[in-house]
Amino acid sequence: MSRHLPQAPHYEVCLQMLTLATKAAQCFDVLDDRSLASPQATGRIARQVTAVTSLAEDAAAVGTAHLGLPMSLIDHTDHTVASRLTQLQVVAKAAAEALRSAAESTDPVSMTAADTRLTHVQAARDLLATAASDLLACAERVAAEMERYRNNYAVPEAHHQMSADQFKALRLIATGVVSIDEEGQPWVGMDKTAVHPSAIRALDQQGLIEPVPCASWAEEIRVLPSPMGRLVLAATLGRPEHPAAEAPSVPSPLPAGPVASAARARR
Repeated sequence: MSRHLPQAPHYEVCLQMLTLATKAAQCFDVLDDRSLASPQATGRIARQVTAVTSLAEDAAAVGTAHLGLPMSLIDHTDHTVASRLTQLQVVAKAAAEALRSAAESTDPVSMTAADTRLTHVQAARDLLATAASDLLACAERVAAEMERYRNNYAVPEAHHQMSADQFKALRLIATGVVSIDEEGQPWVGMDKTAVHPSAIRALDQQGLIEPVPCASWAEEIRVLPSPMGRLVLAATLGRPEHPAAEAPSVPSPLPAGPVASAARARR
């Protein structure tokens, strides 16, 4: 990064969006838990009300920061980012209300109350379903705009070499859709071919991803970007030039990264 130019303000906003995407992915995953129907889960639901409410507040703050960015003529008339951030505020508030309704359905002997509670929880989860991917799309637009200002601002360098496969994997991981089973196999939903294990191993070794317990499947872990992973992604999203995709290799034993260690612990 040049010492003669100030850092591009877009970078910090992009990073804030990626951090918010991680929070949204965590909220979405935690709500995928049928045990939240239990009256004993009221405290956990209340904590999620707080977490989801903070999503709306953070989205408003990021939206304000985005509006203050220098924008080229290309981006000045593009309201996609502002619109998505406004939508996130609306759906996060609605999700928080659904969770409050779930917390109020507390009859310990009523099956109807349990079903109602689970319905409210699922409604909140449905509202948050695209939050992480929408935030990643916003971050990509801001990163692209940052690249247009290279002559005016210093754009941070990633200082991490990633292949196209690794970049694709990290981008998917940022949306919260990648999990790892007890054998170290990455899954995107029910698809085990979308991300190659070698890409996960490489990102794990570089400290760019971290494991999070998966609420829906006890034998799996969710993989999300680490703080360093978000820094690297913010610096690379606007740069499509990555080495050609690697040919799939024969899977080798997982290295001693945090994701690998978590996967081994569940065997």
